[in-house]
Order: sequence, then C-alpha cells, then structure tokens
Amino acid sequence: MALHGLTLPPWVDVWAARTRPVAEASPMTRPAGRQSAHFLYSSSPATGQRTQSPVAVQVAEEVAAKVDELKLLGTWRGPFALRVALALNFKGLIYEYQEEDLANKSDLLLESNPVNKKVPVLIHNGVPICESLAILEYIDEVYERRGPSLLPADPYERARARFWAAYIDNKLVAPWWKMFVGKTDKDRDEGGKQTLVAVETLEGALEECSKGKPFFAGDEVGYLDVVMGGMVAWVKGTEELCGVQLLDTGKTPRLLAWMEQFGELGPAKVVLPDTARLVEFAKTKRAQKALI
Repeated sequence: MALHGLTLPPWVDVWAARTRPVAEASPMTRPAGRQSAHFLYSSSPATGQRTQSPVAVQVAEEVAAKVDELKLLGTWRGPFALRVALALNFKGLIYEYQEEDLANKSDLLLESNPVNKKVPVLIHNGVPICESLAILEYIDEVYERRGPSLLPADPYERARARFWAAYIDNKLVAPWWKMFVGKTDKDRDEGGKQTLVAVETLEGALEECSKGKPFFAGDEVGYLDVVMGGMVAWVKGTEELCGVQLLDTGKTPRLLAWMEQFGELGPAKVVLPDTARLVEFAKTKRAQKALI
C-alpha cells in the first residue's frame, strides 16, 4: 500500500481523524492546521489480531503532519481570492492566509504562479494550484467529505454550474471592471450597460438553478454561490463607485435577496470585506491609477 509516496506492507492499516476548525477563529488569520493521527493499528497476517504498529504510527504521523497544510495567497478585496477563501470556509478547512501586495509581489507568489503571476494561489502540501475556478474544483474533489459539496453530483447540473461560472467571469466581472476603470466615458458606459444585462440574466439563472430555494445550489451554498459570492461587496459598492445601481427589488429581487442572505452566513461574514472600506480603498487606488 502506498501512502503519500511512502510504501507500507499490505497488512498495515492507517487511520487518521481530521480535526475540525475552531468556529470562533478567523481562517484569514489563524495558522495552517494539521491533521492528527488518533488510532493506528496493524493486523497480523498470522492471527488477524489488531495491535498498534510502530511503523504505522511513524508513517501516519508523517502523513498527518502534512495532509492539511493549506496556504492561500490573495488579497483581502480581490473577488477571485475571496471565492477561494469562501470555499475553504464553507468546507470547514483550516488554512494559512498570506496577504499579497500586488505592487510588490512576494517571491512565493512569483514562484508558485510563474505563468500569470496573479492571485489567488492555493498551496496544498507545497504544491500550488492557480486560477480561482480550478482551485474551487480542486478543493471540492480533495475534500469531498468535508462540508457541503460545491459542484452538483448530476453531470448536467454540474455542466450548467460551470457554464454560469464562466458567464459570471466573462459577462459580469469583466464588464464591471471596464465600467469601474475604463479610460473613456464611452468605455465606462459600455461596461455599465453590459454589466446590467449580465445582472438581469443572472437573475434568471438564479431562478432556474435554485428552483425557488435561497441559493443557486438550492437549500445549501454551492459552487455558483461561492463564485458569485466573491463579488458581493463590489456589487454593493457599485452605486457609489460607478453611479450605477445594479440590484433592485423591481428587476432583480432574487439576486438582492440572495446577496443579503449569503452575506449573513457565518462562513461568509468572516471573509467578505466591509463595503465602506472597500469603496474607500478602490476610490483611492483608482485616483492613483494603481493596482487594485
């Protein structure tokens, strides 16, 4: 039997119980968690009796020391990094968080994502995973037994969720950014119009996917909720930042209700930035024409 690169005899059984995160501790500040080995036994091929095995204990301790070493590189306000933090939180995972200065990127970030040199990056046992949507799927697959499943089990519903996630990136986030930092009035106006169309389309997507329930995934938060969740504070601040009201009870009642409910969930509260702080920061950076 091979266990994380270590080969054990076939009669060795190793069991390690994962520790749960402390609910009161913020995952954005607490150190990386480690799993702990509780009961480790070997079965004698002669007698079949289970006894503690020093080999199993040693190997399990080595494995437990690295299994849940998760580190997130991001920024406190970036919608893509926020997605990953939200997913980790809803999964109940302990991780270390490293805030990145986009004007002076860390060596770790540059080494971990040498192609795009962007956040977010999730480092799992020393191995970096890049791009927020890929990271979300990685988290869901690796920790499938922890917390809610993000992607649906049904292949069609899973494909549909991926479609709408790509739509959010390409038709909501991209034009929103154009509306916010466009170089000309024409660019900003065009971005605003495209963003409003996207919001109305997502209103229909929420109705279709949720089937009348509170979240995109139904009764519980899922993949699309996390993807869209990274934009909650930015959507709330849009009117002050861009002079455009994206959500209202007339055209987008479901999205408005979803945003309020999602923002009140415990795992989201400790991650989502304060809207007033975000607006002030974004205004300052835009005036300085600096990276946001």
